[in-house]
Amino acid sequence: MGNIPLYQHIVIALKTKIESGELKIGDKLPTEAEISKKYNVSRITSKRALTELENANLIYRVQGKGSFVNSVLPANRSLDKASKEILLILPFTHNPGLGDYEKGINEYLAGTEYTLNIQSNTIVGQGKLLQAALQSSNSGIIFYPVSSISDLGILYQCHLSQFPFITMDKGVEGIPFLSVVSDNFDGAYQATKHLIENNHKKIAFISSLKVEYSSSIRERYFGYLKALFDYDLIDQSVNDVTERYLKHDDDNGREYYIRFIQTILEQGITGIVTENDIIAIEIIQIAKELGLSVPDDFSIVGFDNIHLASFVEPKLTTISQDFGTMGYRAAQSLIQLIEKPHEQSMENVVVPVKLIERQTVRRL
Repeated sequence: MGNIPLYQHIVIALKTKIESGELKIGDKLPTEAEISKKYNVSRITSKRALTELENANLIYRVQGKGSFVNSVLPANRSLDKASKEILLILPFTHNPGLGDYEKGINEYLAGTEYTLNIQSNTIVGQGKLLQAALQSSNSGIIFYPVSSISDLGILYQCHLSQFPFITMDKGVEGIPFLSVVSDNFDGAYQATKHLIENNHKKIAFISSLKVEYSSSIRERYFGYLKALFDYDLIDQSVNDVTERYLKHDDDNGREYYIRFIQTILEQGITGIVTENDIIAIEIIQIAKELGLSVPDDFSIVGFDNIHLASFVEPKLTTISQDFGTMGYRAAQSLIQLIEKPHEQSMENVVVPVKLIERQTVRRL
């Protein structure tokens, strides 16, 4: 996935401070040496970042004295002057298996005049990236939120300014952005049903976040509950376990998962539906270290079908999301929103998922 060069992270951070007023006209910027130390980069990288800011007319440089915020700053974003560039904001720089988002977006953009710019919030932070984007000349934004409840203030400003904006993977609480998501509800329903059809009666759900933090996690949790309800397998003791471990907030992840594994074994739980593949794979690895076997001691189903899911031992049964189609549909919806805002349907896009059967579910 197209990682952002280190100097661009620095450019974004300093640009955000300038455009927000944290750095005012005439203020002196950090020196190349100070930037190198703060961001742990070479002097060449810090020098290039300052050169980029100078080329953008955001700063001016005085030999022997340093760099200063310019008195003539670029004007705020104007729709009629917007570039033909789409901004994709991601919460990660590289995530194996999710690169098809970018591939799908570029496949659609190939038939248009638009190009793709990718930025991640791993250094600068989501809120600052959004603030800078709102003042930019980008034609529109495809946004992968950290959660459904983060940075609501700046996101609502994007909504009020009618900035062409599409969310991907999850929605934003209370703000009617168009979204492109997987069918998370059906995916978790399929995962739970698969365990039930293999005679599992006690099935737990585990998540890395509370369900209210993410619309996608919430839909997966509800899909899991609906399958248990439909097959009359609601069990209060299992519910108690799921509620206890619905949020991963322990600083020591290993100890957290050890306690979870011990709890499900004590409660006679034989099946687990996980929020994502990363959690499932970590549980499998820790189970091995404890002398346990998947699926002999318990069965588990992941969600995402990342590349690693087919290489771990045992190979992970999981729900496959079509990341390429999600990216394609997000780009398609955004370009329609940009070019024909009054004709754009306000219906969100839900992309189907499918169960991938491998080796981590045992028939009882």
